[in-house]
Amino acid sequence: MTVRTSHPIVDAVLDRHHRKLGDALAVYRNHVFRGLNYQQLLLGEPVPDTAALAWAVHDLGIWTAGTFDYLKPSADLVTEHAAEFGIEDIDSARRMVLDHHRLRRNDDRLTETFRIADRLDASGGLFRRPVTRANIKAVVAQLPYLGFHRFLARRVSTYALTHPTRPLPMVRW
Repeated sequence: MTVRTSHPIVDAVLDRHHRKLGDALAVYRNHVFRGLNYQQLLLGEPVPDTAALAWAVHDLGIWTAGTFDYLKPSADLVTEHAAEFGIEDIDSARRMVLDHHRLRRNDDRLTETFRIADRLDASGGLFRRPVTRANIKAVVAQLPYLGFHRFLARRVSTYALTHPTRPLPMVRW
């Protein structure tokens, strides 16, 4: 398996927002590329540029909007950057961002593989099917977690304590 560690769209978007990301840049970048690689495995072909843009911004609203209720601000970044990269199917890219924490299946193949790939990475490979352990090891060897799961646990617990009636605002039915 060849692990993809760069993509012109992802690299350009992350470079543009590197100040907002600060110390989290490497952690977020590796998460983005692990997800992109997992989606590529699930699709059986390279991810289209529409998905690459969605990967670049899917959680970025945490930093750009300063909130853990970040899906809409992240999806708005798709709209902001789409023309620059020749992305015409803005709705598809926005759907991937808005539905990547959806609990139910999505009938759109691109959105569904995006959702599964993100879940696979967020779970540390616990929910990996149909991706193999060997594939996960190969991806993580090139793109280590760098404290990604600690970051998630801290953010979730901090937000949940201050928003007890809506502790996981990004989860969709």
